[in-house]
This record gives sequence, structure tokens and C-alpha cells, in this order.
Amino acid sequence: MNRLRPTIDLSYGEQEVLQRVLAEPRKIADALAADDAREHSRIIGVLEEVAHAFAECFFQVVENLPDPEPEQTQQQDRGMSR
Repeated sequence: MNRLRPTIDLSYGEQEVLQRVLAEPRKIADALAADDAREHSRIIGVLEEVAHAFAECFFQVVENLPDPEPEQTQQQDRGMSR
């Protein structure tokens, strides 16, 4: 087994894209190996491993996001009460 420990710099938007891709391993596998059951299974397995490896990092990023400005929060509250 090879253990990879990549470091990548992603913007918040790029992180969202990566999360979306990793959340749909079957769709990715369908697109890449619809006619090969073994390869289909391998793709799903790899994407699930990658998702698991990044999961903790994604939660840390979300926890470290700044709180919205009080003015923005008040505007959102007003919009929701209508």
C-alpha cells in the first residue's frame, strides 16, 4: 500500500467543488467506467478514501471561517421574517 500525503492550496470555491465531486463517487465512476464493474468499484473505493482523508480538513476549514458581519446577519434575519 502506498500512503500519499498531498498538500493542496484551494480557494473556498475550489474546496466546495472538491467536496461535491467526492460526495458523488458513484456518478464519477459511472462516467469513467460504466461498462467495467471492477474498475467502477475501484474508482468508488478510491474516491471514498480521498473523501475520508479530506473530511477532517473540510470540517476545520468550515469551523475557521469568519462569522458573518453583524449587519449582514441582521439583514438576513429581516428577510426571513417576511
